[in-house]
Amino acid sequence: MASRDGKFPFPFQPYPIQESFMEALYAALDQGKIGIFESPTGTGKSLSLICGALTWLRDFEEKKKQEAERLLQGTELKSDATVKPDIDNRSRRPAEPDWVSDFVQKKAERDIVNKLKDEELKRKKREERLEMIRQNAQLRYTMKRKVDEEDEAVKLLRLSKDGVEPESHSPEEEGLIVAEYESDEETMPKSRLCGGGDDDEDDEDLEEEHVTKIYYCSRTHSQLAQFVHEVQKSPYGTSVQLVNLGSRQNLCINPEVTRLGNVQMMNDRCLEMQKNKHEKREKALASQTKRSRAVTTATCPFSGFENMAAMRDEVLVKVRDVEELLVLGRETNTCPYYSARMAIPAAQVVVLPYQSLLHASTRKASGIKLKDQIVIIDEAHNLMDTITNIHSTEISGAQLCRAHSQLSQYCERYRSRLKAKNLMYIKQILFVLEGLVRTLGGKMGQNPNTQSSTAGSELLTINDFLFKAEVDNINLFKVLHSPTRTLILNLHKERTNAGSFDDVSKT
Repeated sequence: MASRDGKFPFPFQPYPIQESFMEALYAALDQGKIGIFESPTGTGKSLSLICGALTWLRDFEEKKKQEAERLLQGTELKSDATVKPDIDNRSRRPAEPDWVSDFVQKKAERDIVNKLKDEELKRKKREERLEMIRQNAQLRYTMKRKVDEEDEAVKLLRLSKDGVEPESHSPEEEGLIVAEYESDEETMPKSRLCGGGDDDEDDEDLEEEHVTKIYYCSRTHSQLAQFVHEVQKSPYGTSVQLVNLGSRQNLCINPEVTRLGNVQMMNDRCLEMQKNKHEKREKALASQTKRSRAVTTATCPFSGFENMAAMRDEVLVKVRDVEELLVLGRETNTCPYYSARMAIPAAQVVVLPYQSLLHASTRKASGIKLKDQIVIIDEAHNLMDTITNIHSTEISGAQLCRAHSQLSQYCERYRSRLKAKNLMYIKQILFVLEGLVRTLGGKMGQNPNTQSSTAGSELLTINDFLFKAEVDNINLFKVLHSPTRTLILNLHKERTNAGSFDDVSKT
């Protein structure tokens, strides 16, 4: 079925309110405007969003393809396009000879044509690969068969973690020892985040150009799942390339990570495994800066680049929700979390929660690029509250005192085994905690529940607050990126399990 004018494919004859909604949405997208839409409950808003937005995307891609074909056939650039004015503005300078301007303009045109050729080649290669997977069901399980042959190796890798621990500390305590840290190593190449290979072909695959896409975000995972199910039922359900993003808590299949429970601890453990995998390819550097203990050299057996590249194609071939991604990941022993990320550049629709879109560092880590893309925010009346919550945090004096007590006990117990630089970072954190407690009117070494304080409110700028707490001379960014961050999370878990989290009398 379609709308009355045949413009919008629809699973049934749309109601007039749905046609009006799709027309208004199409016009807003076509003109590059910001649209605010409201539709009464029960009027099929999700389906109208899907059909209206994907119809525009289909038409846009067709126009773009036709324009590229004209350019590749040697026709002149459109005079009303944004490309040529940009070329003229960049190339023409005061008192510049005409032949120089002509050369610069022709070179820019050749660069554009070459770029279009590269994009067209990559697009055809991607479409052929996905079509092959759609047509040949046997190829869908090639990756699974390959991984099955390596099951024994995976088991041995897991068993290798049961090595002999140094000194007399238990394995649980060994995990609390902070590894050597160099602040200059805080980041690693972005192309290796997913555990990519070393060859140029892998790099080219990872750096794939982003196609024009629609980012659809909503507040809860259940709302996102409902949207994905609507896409599956729509006329575009079998043709659109959709990827569903989620957190590690929703998509991770590594038992060593999922057993941690805490979202932050899961994130840190996963990133540690990815970093270990990267460092294993640089053994010389690793031997100088890392300890050879099992807990810090463990890598994720589900993050092989070839397997994730194959699962990426599987994700793009069929529209799947989070649960279906998990099933596919377990069947193929491949990480759904990073495979979904790898599918973002080629995806036409990316479904994600508010937080992944609105939080800058999360957006950057996920590889989300918003320039010249479409963003649809459902349930937008929650947007301001979500932004406030994402960029806000609340901490009490009691929490500061507990953190100081636990970190002091840790420092006293493991002082002889800590590197000098890590000991310095721990002492800096203790100094910061003491300053924060003083600022709130508390005293160190006393039970926070027995201390009296006067309730009140005070608004300070960041600089004024740092000066008042007397921590303005501490590089908080460097402290934040040190291994003590993971250490504090581990201490929190250990203290909670031991039932002594509230014990702040020892210092």
